[in-house]
Amino acid sequence: MKSLRSIVLLAVAVSAAASLGTAGLLRIFADTKPSVQLNVDSAGPRQVEDNTQRSIVRDYTAAWQGIRTAFEQNSTAPLNENFTGFALDRLSQRVKDQQSNGLKTRIVDHGHKVEAIFYSIDGSAIQLRDTASIETQILDGTTIIHSDQAQIHYVAIMTGAEDRWKVRVLQSVEGE
Repeated sequence: MKSLRSIVLLAVAVSAAASLGTAGLLRIFADTKPSVQLNVDSAGPRQVEDNTQRSIVRDYTAAWQGIRTAFEQNSTAPLNENFTGFALDRLSQRVKDQQSNGLKTRIVDHGHKVEAIFYSIDGSAIQLRDTASIETQILDGTTIIHSDQAQIHYVAIMTGAEDRWKVRVLQSVEGE
């Protein structure tokens, strides 16, 4: 009886996946949080505390979710909670450029390997090196006009703000 129930559940799952199609499955995967693995072994001049490590992972993950949402919805609002300064300005401009061109960007985030390389003595700023695996799709309406998957290297600077860490700088770098 247990075997029959397993077969029925599998059939229902396969049927649901088939009815969702590729777009539905991408939407399900897009709703998941990106995986962020943080290594703080090389950070200095001070050691990164356990609570700070958890906060950095939480807030860096939220920042990437904000980017994904902002680019898909062509709205700068999702950026305000997780970004400030230069990063907020650049990302907001990209959303505005998309809006004026009638395009959207879908990001399928396959994870981030992040290394803390500097943590300020006063604990107010941290510099990260991120190796991100990202699939990017540019859409005109519902039509994908460009798609690529790449491993991209970023340098990020996060600063303490209110009750969270915000990304102040997010810059892709070549040759790392």
